[in-house]
Amino acid sequence: DMPPHVRSEVEKWVENEGKLGKRIIAVGKKSLISRLENLAHDEKGLEFVGLVSFVDPLKKTAQAAIKRAGTLGVQIKILTGDSKEVAGAVAFQSGLIQNPSDVITGDQFDALSSSEQHNITSQYSVFARVSPEQKHQIIQLLQERYEVGFLGEGINDAPALKVANVAIVVQEASDIAREAADIVLLNKSLHVVIDGIKEGREIFGNTAKYIKATLASNLGNFYTVAIASLFITFLPLLPLQILLINLLTDFPMIAVATDNVDGTELKRPRNYDVKEIALFATVMGIVSSIVDFLFFALFFRISPQVLQTNWFIGSVLTELVFLFSIRTRLPILKATPPSIPLITLSGVAFLTSIILPFTTLGHIVFEFITPNMHYIILILIITGGYFITTEVVKLMYYRFVNGKNNNFQ
Repeated sequence: DMPPHVRSEVEKWVENEGKLGKRIIAVGKKSLISRLENLAHDEKGLEFVGLVSFVDPLKKTAQAAIKRAGTLGVQIKILTGDSKEVAGAVAFQSGLIQNPSDVITGDQFDALSSSEQHNITSQYSVFARVSPEQKHQIIQLLQERYEVGFLGEGINDAPALKVANVAIVVQEASDIAREAADIVLLNKSLHVVIDGIKEGREIFGNTAKYIKATLASNLGNFYTVAIASLFITFLPLLPLQILLINLLTDFPMIAVATDNVDGTELKRPRNYDVKEIALFATVMGIVSSIVDFLFFALFFRISPQVLQTNWFIGSVLTELVFLFSIRTRLPILKATPPSIPLITLSGVAFLTSIILPFTTLGHIVFEFITPNMHYIILILIITGGYFITTEVVKLMYYRFVNGKNNNFQ
């Protein structure tokens, strides 16, 4: 025991050191006649020697990682057994909270009603002096509104790791924590987690682009060729020409995997909505079919080869500009620029579709005829009009049809 004035002075010093983000170890001593036999008994009656404060330095990358998480709509919360002062100081230094006192302790949390606890878990970012059971409870409450990932390393973190949607541990974590984990970080940095979230959303966004572009294009081509075949006695496109269209347009489709994603698409996680994807593909497929029928109406009366050659060129060009339109929800001028591979492969497909009908290979293998330059200019004009139309329809769709439900893809 220590005198009241000494205890008061010690507690004040500990509190001040905690506000600086320092941890405290108390040192005591006791003379023993024999060996330690009952630790719980022998550790009582110690003579107070002093206090040692030390700093567990904050990683230099922590503040930047927390800032990046905010741009992705990812909330970071601290659940720790450390004191309120230490937790608040660390969270303040990292930029997680604006006021070091914006911390709630485990005892304060337990004193709240059930409804208040639900609100507190969303309002507060730092929870101090929490037990393993309280960590478990906080994770469960958060999961009622969010997908929750929990990063821990000690034995006491095992219950929270077990219940979290995604359990993450560092490589040096305890065996029990590692057993409960879904992901083991080989690089001990929060940046790794944020990078993983960002990359996952980019992959998701590009996958959705590919599905929508492929469905819409195939639906448009299918309906057009099937209906056009009812009105003419020859094939509007030969099988080899259709395969060539698919080949040329598949190269840019492959490059979609490397495409840049708009920042607005990365701000929150999204779910696949099959109905929304099917509806979008149907709407855009109808627009594609209308343009295809325009090519059909302009060229089918001239000759079969004129129709096949010009429709081939028009089909490739319209699919390319369609991909550049639907790769973003934004107007094309406000969108993130496409990736270099996407631009390059689209350029190759564009030039090939125009040049090939002028070559001997195009004449012999694919049965094209040399296009009339007036027709080429007309095709380019129609392609430009189609691009503008898809932009207008796309923006109207996202504003009116899909405006009430943004949780798609």
